[in-house]
Amino acid sequence: MAKDDYFVVMYLLLKRLYGLLKQGKQIDDKELDELGRQYNRDYWNYILYNLNNEGYITGIQRLQTLSGDSFIHKNVQITPAGIEYLFSNSMMERVKNTLKDIKSIVPGI
Repeated sequence: MAKDDYFVVMYLLLKRLYGLLKQGKQIDDKELDELGRQYNRDYWNYILYNLNNEGYITGIQRLQTLSGDSFIHKNVQITPAGIEYLFSNSMMERVKNTLKDIKSIVPGI
């Protein structure tokens, strides 16, 4: 799987949000923007918007304007459904195993 594969991006984001939740923290705008910088902006917004619509995260709002869609994120958090998806979905398990294999092959990742 490519590092920009939808499910890889989804896994990494959900995993980060879950880790922050367990620490009693939320992702700040700067970190969320930093995570999204490595992807095409429209692709990143698509992922955020759909994770929100599917109920895996909260805090994403789409604004439709004459000049196009814009997205606002505020207090983005993983939901219980997102946590369950992260741990019980077979695709998430494959992504996790793929990332583990890559880390064992390439030192420093």
